[in-house]
Amino acid sequence: MHKKITLPALRLHMGDWIYYVTFMSMRDIAKRVSVAEEIHTSKSLNELIQRQLTNRSKQIKDYLLSQQQRFFNALVIGVYGGSPKWYELDIRDSKHQELDQLPEGVLGVLVLDGSEKLFAIDGQHRVVGIREAVKEGKEIAKDEVSAIFVAHRNDPAGLERTRRLFTTLNRYAKPVSKQEIIALDEDDVVAIVTRRLVEEYPLFRDKVSLAKGKNIPVGDKHSITTIIALYDALDIFLKTGKNWSNFKKSRPDDEEIKKFYKKAKDLWDTMTKHFEPLREMSESEIGGDIASKYRRKDGGHLLFRPVGLLMVVQVIRHLIDSDASVSLESAVQRIAKVPMDLGGDPWAGLLWDATNQRMITASENQKAGVKLLFYATGGDLSRMKTNPEKLTKELAGIRNVEPSKINLQQYV
Repeated sequence: MHKKITLPALRLHMGDWIYYVTFMSMRDIAKRVSVAEEIHTSKSLNELIQRQLTNRSKQIKDYLLSQQQRFFNALVIGVYGGSPKWYELDIRDSKHQELDQLPEGVLGVLVLDGSEKLFAIDGQHRVVGIREAVKEGKEIAKDEVSAIFVAHRNDPAGLERTRRLFTTLNRYAKPVSKQEIIALDEDDVVAIVTRRLVEEYPLFRDKVSLAKGKNIPVGDKHSITTIIALYDALDIFLKTGKNWSNFKKSRPDDEEIKKFYKKAKDLWDTMTKHFEPLREMSESEIGGDIASKYRRKDGGHLLFRPVGLLMVVQVIRHLIDSDASVSLESAVQRIAKVPMDLGGDPWAGLLWDATNQRMITASENQKAGVKLLFYATGGDLSRMKTNPEKLTKELAGIRNVEPSKINLQQYV
C-alpha cells in the first residue's frame, strides 16, 4: 500500500464524466502510476487501452533530463479500487464577492489513501519516460505534472467506457504539423536555422511559400520554394551522427547553433554562386516575379521545384560523403554542369510529364532521379548499391522504353 496523497483539485464535469484536475510530482507518478499491462495479468484491459510502448519513452526520458525548459501537457489517469475521497472547500462566505461566481462544489481536496490503482489512459509513454528519468535525476523527481483523474470500474461496462475515452483522446488529439514545428520549435536546430534563413538570408527572405504542403503551385510567381521543402533540404544537408532525430529534440548551445547556420549559409552561398537563376532570385526585390521565369507551365528549372531542390541537396550530400576529396564547392560545381531544364534530357519522362505539364512525384522516380544525378556528376553508383547497367534498366522501366533508348551521360 502506498502513502496517502492529498491533492488540491478542481471537480469538473463534461458529458457524463466527472473528473478531477490536479497535479502529481514526478516521484509519485514514477511510483504510483502504471501502464495497463502492469495492472492486469489478463490481456483484457491491455487490449483495450494499451498503446505499444516504443523507444519514444527513452526519447522522453532524454528530453526531461536535458531540457531545462521541459513541459508536459496533462496526463489522464484512471483510478479504481481504494477509497478516494473528495472534500469540498466552501469559500462562498469570503469577503471577496468575485468568489461567489465559482460553481458550487468545484474547488476542493482529493485524497488518495494509497490503495487505489492508478493507470495512464493518455500518457503511457510519458509515464515510462518519467520513471526512467527519476531513476537518473533526483532533482527532476520534484517536478510537478498536471493530471486529470477519472474514475474507472474494473467490470465489462467500465472497460468499455474507459476504452471509449482512450480511443476518443487519441482519435481527436491533433498532432503538431511540420509547419508548426518549423515556425515554433526552439529545440529543433533545423527549424531554428530555417527560420533564420527565411528572416534574413536574401535568397529566402519573404521569398518562401508558407503553404501547408511541400509542393508549390506553378502560379506562385514570388516564392523560390516552400518552407517545408527548405526545412527538408536543410535536414538532409545538416544531418550529423546516427541519433539525428534525438539530437533535434534538445536545443544545442548558441555556439553550436551558429555553426549549423554557417554551414547552411555556406550551402546557399555556394549554390547562388554557381546557379544564375538563384543569383537572380537572391538579388530580386521582395514581391518580384523572378520565380515565374523559372517555374513555368512547360517545366522550367529543376531547382524551382521542391522535388528538384531536395534531389540536388541529396546529391550534394552524397558526393561529399562518398569522397573525402570532394568539397561543397566542387560538389555544387559538378551539379551545375548537369542540364537543369525539366522539359529536356535527362528529366523529361522521369520528373516531368510533358503531356500533362506537371511534375512526376512518384517516389520511385525521385529515387531514380537521385541516382541519375549522382552518376551524371561523376558519382560512384556502387555507393548506392547499383551500377550503370542496373540504373539504365530502372530508368527504362519507369519510362516504359527499351534500355537501348536510355543514354546515361556524365557531365564532369
